[in-house]
Amino acid sequence: MLERLPSQLVSRSVSFVQIRMTANTVNFFMRRTGDTLWKTVTNVSMGGMKRGRARTRQPIRPLPQFYRVGMLKSSPMRIRYPGLNAPIVPQSVAELASRPFFVEEQSDQEREEVLHFVRTQVAKKSTQKRHLCKERLTSLERGFSGGTFMGQRMGPPPYMDGANMADFECICLFTDRITEMHSIRGRVFSTRALVFVGNGNKVGGFALARASGFKVNLAIARAVKKASRDLFHIELHEDRTVFQDFFAECRYSRIFVQRQVEGYGLCAHPRLLKICELLGIKDLHAKVQGSTTNYIALTYAFVAGLLNQETHQQLAERTRLHVVELSPNRQFFPRIVASPLTAPVKADDEVDTKERMKLDEYYGEGRFPLKKAEPLPFYANSPGHLHAEWRKHPYRNMEKKIIRLLADGVVNRWTRKERYKWSQREFEMVASGRKPIPLGLGLSDVNPPEGEKALIEEGRTAKEATEAD
Repeated sequence: MLERLPSQLVSRSVSFVQIRMTANTVNFFMRRTGDTLWKTVTNVSMGGMKRGRARTRQPIRPLPQFYRVGMLKSSPMRIRYPGLNAPIVPQSVAELASRPFFVEEQSDQEREEVLHFVRTQVAKKSTQKRHLCKERLTSLERGFSGGTFMGQRMGPPPYMDGANMADFECICLFTDRITEMHSIRGRVFSTRALVFVGNGNKVGGFALARASGFKVNLAIARAVKKASRDLFHIELHEDRTVFQDFFAECRYSRIFVQRQVEGYGLCAHPRLLKICELLGIKDLHAKVQGSTTNYIALTYAFVAGLLNQETHQQLAERTRLHVVELSPNRQFFPRIVASPLTAPVKADDEVDTKERMKLDEYYGEGRFPLKKAEPLPFYANSPGHLHAEWRKHPYRNMEKKIIRLLADGVVNRWTRKERYKWSQREFEMVASGRKPIPLGLGLSDVNPPEGEKALIEEGRTAKEATEAD
């Protein structure tokens, strides 16, 4: 069997040698088909496929699509078998015994026709690599990285056990390939997936499932069913954030969770962000320390911290104390949030020192996230910078004073005319004795001028006479 590339067969004229074949010539190539022969040079063992060697092997070249060996016009070898693909010429009958077939070269016209045919066949075949047909997703729907399943919303769980879970959503947090060594089977590969399920209203569940081989879809489907059967419910403050700051850990992953004001948003690990979205948490700040790539430990620690929360009413019942909120929006005026209902409130002498702690320190287990100070710039101690800071030091509180004067209504607008009117009113009040002279920091040893001192004395005398009447 003679096979060559089309470019080698049509690029130049080849002179062929007549080969005489006997009837009982049997060899390796004649006993096997073309597909079997191609497998001998393109096949890869199972061990090689596991190591990625199948991608580097040469593909099977479909030679019959371009030409057929032995045909008169579609092949560069024009082989004629009298009586098979060519008529028997009477004058060539005597030559059949010594010369059973004839080989002729292609003409220039036939060579051009074959070349055009090959180019047409190659043009029909796409030169791009074959890819799976994937749905094009937006950047918000794409997930954590690329087009993988991790981080993508996969719709509601299937209808199972008579429960309709159409309002739930599934997100794959993690997929991984693991191996196990067996005494008989050797190295066995399997796939595992971590899936979180939630309805966005304080109900959720998560599960870790496996599948044999590299069946990622099967592992995710099993994890979805397993998570749908094991749901939990959490409590949220104002249906948007946690009740108190807490600390949670699992293995080498540590999480510091802090509640935030309304409108703050979510600032946390990408996996924790997806969990918060499925549970309905809107305002939260979570700092992860230690291992940030052990997603299973992160999920266990975060869910355990949410389940171990204590509401304000539960705290009041346990400690027999009022839970009071001090908000800067009300000038830190205390507001009672929860009070004990089943028992009387403790007296002051019954309250322990630990129970007088702030709510943030009460649940922290004595641990606080590390907050590093911002490093000083390189020019912090330079003479020019220190001189500039010294020049700005007298005006350090001016902006706050301006805001306070405008907020209290002392000055309607911060213009020169309004400020001059305000200064005149202040001077008249001091001169008439209705307001004392401001003697504050740096003003205790200042003596007023001669004229102002006389005016101040007259104002005080008039004020005393008015009060006496």
